[in-house]
Amino acid sequence: MSKYSIAVIAMIKQILPIVAVVCVAPCFAAEGWLTDMDAAKKEAAGQKKDLMIEFTGSDWCPPCMQLRANVFSKPDFQKDAQKNFVLVELDYPRGKEQSKEMKAANDKLARQYGVQAFPTIVFADASGKPFGGFVGGRPREEVVKAMQEALKNKEALKAAKANAAKATTDEAKVAALMEVLRLAPQNYVDIFYGDVKAEIKKLDKDDKSGLKAADAKADQLKKEKKEVQDYLAGKLTDKMPPAEALKVVKAYPDRDKLLPEPQQELLMVEFTSYMYSTGDVDGALPILDKVMKLAPGTEASQRASIFKSGILANKDRVKARIEAMRKEQGK
Repeated sequence: MSKYSIAVIAMIKQILPIVAVVCVAPCFAAEGWLTDMDAAKKEAAGQKKDLMIEFTGSDWCPPCMQLRANVFSKPDFQKDAQKNFVLVELDYPRGKEQSKEMKAANDKLARQYGVQAFPTIVFADASGKPFGGFVGGRPREEVVKAMQEALKNKEALKAAKANAAKATTDEAKVAALMEVLRLAPQNYVDIFYGDVKAEIKKLDKDDKSGLKAADAKADQLKKEKKEVQDYLAGKLTDKMPPAEALKVVKAYPDRDKLLPEPQQELLMVEFTSYMYSTGDVDGALPILDKVMKLAPGTEASQRASIFKSGILANKDRVKARIEAMRKEQGK
């Protein structure tokens, strides 16, 4: 984690409570769950089934523990799930023993699937290509619903691929392949559906589908995000006064010319720095409004909405807390 992230998170923790929800599971996978991905793929192929992959932190993660205790460990759930899936538990413990080989294998899989939170559940075919999934703890009925929706999506993907295979013109094939990309879980498109994207780009020389333009924008977004992160990481420290941090973020060159998402990242730093340095809670709220307006639906926009709702619901307490911190620091 970069220095600027530590600084921002430290300020947020001072202002808004953070509720951690994570999990605890047994040292070995429960009965009915495999822990070796290669063995699971082989079994799935042999039984003509799909994979239900659970990425979990079994000895530190509360939603994982709840998901395991309330859903995954239940024999009746396992019996139902195993009609279509081979069950795989990939564990990332913090305290319990795990072989070096298993740790290395699981770490590789976490990178491959881009796991950023636990629990992460992936529904995939026998080769490991995802066709559905979800993140976070859920009650049994929602897990079952997610399974059913994933299986329906798998059939829709199969139909789209069949349409692409029987297409008689490049235009028709591109349309069918674009439908494959639309149906594919978006977090996994670049990793697992790169062959589909490559075929579309080969056939769609004039980029009528807009795929090349979308990828170019994605590359630009990735570049700008890295530039913002590198800038802040090089300028902010966890001990820097919020007033100085505010000057740093406002001094970012040509920030209004950035794509919305990098602008949102800068604005979230500005929000915490401004509120903590000035004590002006009401004056900080328009910064959150700007974050939400820039690009609704992004993670930053959702965080801004949560922060604003929390502040409005507890404004007096937030103001009192900030004022107490400012007095404590002699501001």
